[in-house]
Amino acid sequence: MSLLNELDELLCSDDDEYDRLDLFLEAAELIGQLQPTDVPALLALWPQRKPCWQQRFTQASSKIDGAVLRALLAGLLQIKEATHGVSELMTRLPPVADYSALSDALLDYAEQAWHAQGPASHRQIQISCWSCGLSGRLLKRLGFSAWKEAGL
Repeated sequence: MSLLNELDELLCSDDDEYDRLDLFLEAAELIGQLQPTDVPALLALWPQRKPCWQQRFTQASSKIDGAVLRALLAGLLQIKEATHGVSELMTRLPPVADYSALSDALLDYAEQAWHAQGPASHRQIQISCWSCGLSGRLLKRLGFSAWKEAGL
């Protein structure tokens, strides 16, 4: 069984089994073994799975390889149906943002989400951007001088 098939099967487990057997630990190990070559298949699978599957993946991604993470985020930004993943995975990036195309795309995503999702999601967006070093740049894009001014 391929690594991705094994991970998919694990993340599709029923809630009781997943929680009772602490399958998130095994999922974290499998996610840590993913390679950049696995990302296209993962991206093809992502919109086919329920938000619960996506949430389990993001929660268990503590050991995800940096190159896999960046490729996954870049791909998720292209999937309009991705209901879960981008802001959650942003927290896995290093705390110092670079000036790459990915960082710019994440800023675009955060800015669009800020306006589209409304005040209920503002805190999550701010935290996601803060954790990967994009907070100050998002603040400027939104036209605020401080997060307090933005209502946070």
